[in-house]
Amino acid sequence: MKNRITLIITILFVNSIFGQNLENGNELCVINMLGAKVYEKPTLESQTLTKLIVGKNIIIEKIIQTDEEMEIGNGFSLSGNWIKPMNINGYVFSTDLSDKNVEIGKSKYGQTYLNLLGELTNKREEKKLIKTENGEFPKYFEYEYYKYGTYTYTAWDGCFDHVTEYKNLTLNEVYHQMVSDYGGIMNENEFWAPIFQEKSGNYIKFEGEGATQDLKIELKGNGIITVSSYDCT
Repeated sequence: MKNRITLIITILFVNSIFGQNLENGNELCVINMLGAKVYEKPTLESQTLTKLIVGKNIIIEKIIQTDEEMEIGNGFSLSGNWIKPMNINGYVFSTDLSDKNVEIGKSKYGQTYLNLLGELTNKREEKKLIKTENGEFPKYFEYEYYKYGTYTYTAWDGCFDHVTEYKNLTLNEVYHQMVSDYGGIMNENEFWAPIFQEKSGNYIKFEGEGATQDLKIELKGNGIITVSSYDCT
């Protein structure tokens, strides 16, 4: 009975940390594309023992609250708590973990990706005629609706906008999804992540790779967070 009460308390506490109803009981999944560091002690200043690869599932043994934050760049940090996994020596910072049913897959180029949007529920296309001083020209829209958000693709005059609106995901989860979507394997098989530039108000701006421009996360409130970018030919 005592163990059962402890488990219930742990699940409720994890629910408060991640802000969601747990999809996997007291199981969490690694969502950091660079791997989740396992620290010897529950502090970011501690020695790193090993890394858990993206997609690795862990079972929670204990949770330790902390005021520490994982710094991404000057002015932008992710907050979390310490997780002691079962059957693993050491501690993992919860910013690298999710309580969702995370899809891990391989792209056609063989690159690992993660998907926190959930299942695709609907999709549609739309064309609008836009008036300009040179006449009317078509603007194309594609919409994909998922359990945890909506992706909108817009094609207009040789430029392409990408906007994903997330709902009921934490900033930690959205950040790691953005890294998966816009990062990639570069020289010597090292994973390159978008480079943090600045945080200005509700906008968190990054430098994208190649033709990607104006890559940013926007905190819109009411549980809504967007990631947007554009590229032109």
